[in-house]
Amino acid sequence: MTTPVERVRHTLSAHGPLAASPGFVCREAQVTMAVAVAEAIDGLGLLAVEAGTGVGKTLAYLVPLLHSGRRALLSTATQALQEQLFARDIPALTRTMGIPVRVAMLKGRSSYLCVHRLAQASDLPSRGIDPLLGSRLEQVRQWAGRTQRGDLAEMSWLDERSALRPWITSTRDNCLRDACPRRHECHVNLARYEALQAHWVVINHHLFFSSLHSEGAWLAGLVERAEVVVFDEAHRLNSTGVELMAESVGSGSLRALARDVLTQAPRWASGQRAWAHLALVLDQAAGTSPPCPPGRHRWQGAQRDARWFAWVMAVNRALHAVVSALQATAEAAAEMDGLYRQARDLWAGWGQLTRHDGATEDANNVTWLDANSAGWVLVQTQIDASRHIGSALALAGAGRSWVFTSATLGTEEALGWFTEPLGLRHHPRMRTLRVASPFDHARQLALHVPDDLPDPADARHTPALAHAVARWATRLGGRSLVLTTTLRATARLTEALQQMVGDGTREPLQLLCEGQMSRRELLARFRAAAHGDGAGAVLVASMAFWEGVDLAGEVLQLLVIDKLPFPPPDDPLVEARARQHEAQGRSAFRSCYLPQAALALKQGAGRLIRSETDRGVLVVADRRLLTRSYGNDLLDAMPPMRRLLDEAELLKELDQMAFTRASTKGC
Repeated sequence: MTTPVERVRHTLSAHGPLAASPGFVCREAQVTMAVAVAEAIDGLGLLAVEAGTGVGKTLAYLVPLLHSGRRALLSTATQALQEQLFARDIPALTRTMGIPVRVAMLKGRSSYLCVHRLAQASDLPSRGIDPLLGSRLEQVRQWAGRTQRGDLAEMSWLDERSALRPWITSTRDNCLRDACPRRHECHVNLARYEALQAHWVVINHHLFFSSLHSEGAWLAGLVERAEVVVFDEAHRLNSTGVELMAESVGSGSLRALARDVLTQAPRWASGQRAWAHLALVLDQAAGTSPPCPPGRHRWQGAQRDARWFAWVMAVNRALHAVVSALQATAEAAAEMDGLYRQARDLWAGWGQLTRHDGATEDANNVTWLDANSAGWVLVQTQIDASRHIGSALALAGAGRSWVFTSATLGTEEALGWFTEPLGLRHHPRMRTLRVASPFDHARQLALHVPDDLPDPADARHTPALAHAVARWATRLGGRSLVLTTTLRATARLTEALQQMVGDGTREPLQLLCEGQMSRRELLARFRAAAHGDGAGAVLVASMAFWEGVDLAGEVLQLLVIDKLPFPPPDDPLVEARARQHEAQGRSAFRSCYLPQAALALKQGAGRLIRSETDRGVLVVADRRLLTRSYGNDLLDAMPPMRRLLDEAELLKELDQMAFTRASTKGC
């Protein structure tokens, strides 16, 4: 009788059942990871695996899991990765192996149609809303009559930021739960029921942390029933936990409440209060900017400044007025009671957050105000997710295996960057493993660091970089991605490039910029430009594109990073983490800022080489990589690369890639 490890080795071997599958390549790195996963499953251990690009980590955890026959909870970073795992990766594996598994995919409630709120929105056209919104609402109604799952992703035209979404989805605050007259038709309840019946459940990190929230008691049952919990893209766990478990009140939550008061209250308690006026005052409070410049600011307490106190009290009065009105009418209908509870919780949360004095802040918590052109939000959170992960481990008990994997988890063997914030570094069952990429980066990838560009802090850096990018991308015929560290830098660089690309002195290039359209559409256009006969494309984007972007083959051959991605030192969360490290006697720069920059740089560089045949050039437009003592630490964190010492060598490399590509196409 074969052991689990022997079965895993055979399955992933050159003569195993997967050998004939399209695209399968037998890789020793993949077998190494899969064996470690099999051992962790069999020994009920905790395993963190950094698997370099090309290892094939999805198969490396699915194959041992399939052979184990155990119930599993699989969590990914995004819904797109969820869908890929559920609709492509798992079905392909189970078909090939001939081992059936009942699999369910579960998303958060905002991803599903709320049939009750859709019915409530029937009179929106008569309320003078945007005619286009009314037309879209009719499309949703037609789709609602056909859909089985109610997953909004089925409507490809419905953008995640669409103003229509709040009218057709529920939130934790406004859901009527058992009082809902349409609860038996509820798509959220149906999806949850299917998940409870499944052997494997595919969720995302946001949903996992929701299981630790009061409303997530039913989801906690999934964690308790699972015998194996796998986190793919695990490097996002800490930031997701910090974000999701935060207490916050913002202009968006106030406007959502005002919208529901305006549309729901007159339906169930018409004439009992001046609902339109109450909603207007609340909306105005949401639209009043706090007395600070845009950005994130550590909360210092409102009592110290008359302007801050006036702003806090204006929001407080608007919320209190709504709470008083809803409390008096809460018994009129379940909807009114739900509105009252929603308003009451917001008011209580606002009071708790604004009473907080930053000077007496707990070392493990931080409170800040985030203000920008889209609105504001006051946030209080713990500086890491260790308590939440600890709660999950305690909830599940000792009889489970936990696997954490990503292409970027640390800069040393102990993977401290990942394990420490989650409280796992000294866990008695914790094992860490780093599996290097099987790709020959030294042959496939070249690095150039320009020494003639101004310092990134110099205002001349952006226009100089724009001139260089236009020169390089034109030489290559597009196929270029420029990653910046902020949206502001993205906008400035795009503006500078627009003055150079297609100005008559060079071949025209298509310029794409984050924010012009959805991320999916930007990537689709970038790929189309690479495969078409027209102008090539240059895509300029910020942090949202540093990871999770797969542009394999000749679609992307030049990646430019505008500057070293150090976290902003004045960010309240980063600042709080740095203070914690210093309080422990460690250098905040060496133990906090530098590892984060190294991991971000590694993630960005990972966009280039996605297969054995890819070739590319990475340009880091920040000479500090060569002139500062920490430059070697950052270089060591990245895969080995050839060095292009000057622009002449860079242009020669670009010409060679362009020539090889054209020759391959028979041009």
